[in-house]
Amino acid sequence: MRSAITERQSEALLARWQQICREVAPYHARLIAVSKYAPDAAVAALIAAGQRDFGESRPQQLRDRALRWPQCNWHMIGPLQRNKAKYIGRFAASWMSLESWSQAEAVARQTSGRILSVLIQVNVVAQAQQHGVDAEDLSPLFQSLQQLNSLRVTGLMAMVPRGNDAPKQFVHLRRLKEALVEASLADLCMGMSHDYQDALAAGATMVRIGSRLFGELDVRHPV
Repeated sequence: MRSAITERQSEALLARWQQICREVAPYHARLIAVSKYAPDAAVAALIAAGQRDFGESRPQQLRDRALRWPQCNWHMIGPLQRNKAKYIGRFAASWMSLESWSQAEAVARQTSGRILSVLIQVNVVAQAQQHGVDAEDLSPLFQSLQQLNSLRVTGLMAMVPRGNDAPKQFVHLRRLKEALVEASLADLCMGMSHDYQDALAAGATMVRIGSRLFGELDVRHPV
C-alpha cells in the first residue's frame, strides 16, 4: 500500500470528508472512516482535519495504527480469526463484528483488565454467505454474553449486500435492537458508502464509509 498522496488528492479527500460530515451531522450519528485500504498519509490527513473514528479489518494494522495515533478510536469491523484476538482485546476501541460465543471468549481473555465495547453483527438478510448471527439467535447470544465481564455489548451492526432492499433491512435491524428492551442498547451501526443515507434515515447511530470517502486512495488489496 503506497504511503504518499499528492496535495490534490489530499484536498479532494478533505472535501469529500467535509461533505459527508455535513450529511451525517443532522442525524447526530458518528462517521466511522473505513481506513483498512487507505494509505497512512490519507489517514493522517483526516486526523489532522479532526476525524477520530476509524474502521480496520486487519488486526495487526489496527494495532499499528492504534499505537501510532493513540488519540483516535480504532474499531475492529471485519471477521475475526481467533488467533488474532489479542490485537482486538488489547488495542481496539470497540469490536463491531462479534458473531459467536467462541469468538467472544477468545477476545475476552485478551482484554488485559479493561472493558471492551462490542457490537453484535446480525445477518439480517439470512444469507449463508453473509457474516453475522441469525436474527432468531440474537437474544440467546446476547444473554450468554452477559457472563463475560470484560465485554460490554453496546449495540448491533449489520451489512446489507446490494440488491437486498437496504431500507427494509435497516428498519429490521433497528427493530431487533428495540426488541432487546432490557439491554437499552445505544449503538446501531449500519450503512456503508452505497447506502448510508438510507441507514441514517432508518436510525443509524454510526455509519461506516470507505470508498466514498477515500475515493481513488481506497486501494483494494487482498487480505
